[in-house]
Amino acid sequence: MPASKLRSEIKAISVLSILFCLFAAFNIHSPLLPKLENHWLDLTLQQRAEKRVASERIVVIDIDDASLNNLAPIAGGWPWPRAVHAELVELLQLQKPAAVVFDVLFADRDIFNPESDQYFSEVLAASNNVYLPFLHLQTYSDHLFPRLDQYPETVPIQKPETVSSIPHASLVLPNAVDASVWRLGSINFHPDEDGVGRKYAAFHPISDWGIMTMPARIAVDLNGYEIKERSIWIDWYQGKGEPYPRLSYSDVYTQLGQGDDIKEANYFKDKIIVIGSTAAGLHDIQVTPITSTYPGVFILATAINNFMDQSFLQSVDALLVLVIVGVSFGVLVLLLVRVGNFYYALIGIGVLIGVNVSSSYLLLIMEGMMFPVMTWLVAYVLVAVSFYAFRLLQQQREMKKTVDIFGRFLDPKVVKILLEQGITDQALAGKSTRVTILFTDIREFTHLSEYRSAIEIVELLNHYFSRQVEVIFQHKGTLDKFIGDAIMAFWGEPIENPAQEIAAVNAALDMVDQMVSFRREFGLFDFDIGIGLHTGEVVVGAIGTQSRYDYTAIGDAVNVASRIEGLTKETGRRILVSEETRQACGDAFDFELIGDYKVKGREKLVTVYQPRRLSDEP
Repeated sequence: MPASKLRSEIKAISVLSILFCLFAAFNIHSPLLPKLENHWLDLTLQQRAEKRVASERIVVIDIDDASLNNLAPIAGGWPWPRAVHAELVELLQLQKPAAVVFDVLFADRDIFNPESDQYFSEVLAASNNVYLPFLHLQTYSDHLFPRLDQYPETVPIQKPETVSSIPHASLVLPNAVDASVWRLGSINFHPDEDGVGRKYAAFHPISDWGIMTMPARIAVDLNGYEIKERSIWIDWYQGKGEPYPRLSYSDVYTQLGQGDDIKEANYFKDKIIVIGSTAAGLHDIQVTPITSTYPGVFILATAINNFMDQSFLQSVDALLVLVIVGVSFGVLVLLLVRVGNFYYALIGIGVLIGVNVSSSYLLLIMEGMMFPVMTWLVAYVLVAVSFYAFRLLQQQREMKKTVDIFGRFLDPKVVKILLEQGITDQALAGKSTRVTILFTDIREFTHLSEYRSAIEIVELLNHYFSRQVEVIFQHKGTLDKFIGDAIMAFWGEPIENPAQEIAAVNAALDMVDQMVSFRREFGLFDFDIGIGLHTGEVVVGAIGTQSRYDYTAIGDAVNVASRIEGLTKETGRRILVSEETRQACGDAFDFELIGDYKVKGREKLVTVYQPRRLSDEP
């Protein structure tokens, strides 16, 4: 690889790397990308949940609308006397469940029936596996409430390692029950900024302190779970909001009270029973990735399931993320820098995006591992868009440069072909190649200028040159330069022409015709020209500075063509071509051998011919 190209690639890779880092940093801190990332996560989680079966150990006893109606003659309206719950707990305990978890707040004492509250407290005191919920309410006047260290010891409060201050907090505790029998867990469930609940805390934060949540408390007490995470990403289960068996509260209360079995004998043995409500007006509805109407009691049961089985979602290891992103970015850079065809590169980028999306999807579906693919994909796309936008601007500058340079030397149609083929850089770069050079000069120009003003001479020359240049362009030739009253042109570059010699000779013959027409039109009967052609190796390219380039041919073949043109006057011929040009033309023309001549700068004699069209008479 040439050193200049290597330096260019290193520069491009460096710029792309910087852009990628900037875009990635912007995406991570942008408020829009997390929403896109969460949306992708939610869609994938819905499919993962359909394949996941919830634990059979968990069952929900639902205070539904039917229960409110059926128990109204016994318990009256809601809230029921706590004695009803006490009786149900006693009946459940006969079957030795693993835990009975209430998702019902008992914040207010029953001032009209304190014996009912006392009965509930006594039942809880006789049990060691009944859990009550509490809430932390955030207020603007927390200072009016007790400090966390002033709450009863039965409130599961976590202190920081270093206590700098003790926050005040409003906790909604089960005051209807004696604090000495509390087994508490917080049921605070906080949605993300987009309003969708995806995580459940192990410790609900209050400043740098925390209160243990119900799912974590159950896992610690039943499984000896060691809490390592402050919060978990919930791994949902199939069921569309009801992944666990749901039993009506009134049915369980009535059947157990009558000594009947629920489904089977000792159905509740070793089960975790979550008692909550789905009745209209009593339960909370949360937006989750699975559904926008997920009952809170089932969210609590799902979180308990996750903590108990330690089956919550995990983030892909940071090192693995770096490896995936690094490899993907490397492939992207190769596609951008090395693949010249835009459509092939676009297909490659599409495949790269597809592989990343598929990897993220499969990691989550099969392993429960979250890979934040959208953040990086947007960065990849922004890098690619920036790269091609810069390349487009660069191509436009090159196009302008090409038009500025070649527009002076080539037919506009040929310039368009150059642009379409994208060979402008190669054309501008100097290279050794075979071309056919044409020189033409006006004879007796000095004599012509003696009888006319400078303005008239310029006007005549402009008319003459315009016609001759048009002929050169018609035959796909390249105008090299004007040298006083002479014209230099060549064929074969910047667009290859296998029949360059034939095109050049045809152009020379037409130039003579144009000269005759010009002479007749302006009455210049002593006006004449000579044309010399030669084919050989030269160096062709753009020569000059950044402010001005000339596209020209340099080499011995150019000198030979010029010397042959000089022989036209000596031999009395208007067009002379070299042996090399004649041989390349084959039998496309009639050639008359004029002779061998010594020209300046060459030791060997130069053989020249006069060409005629096959249709012309000798």
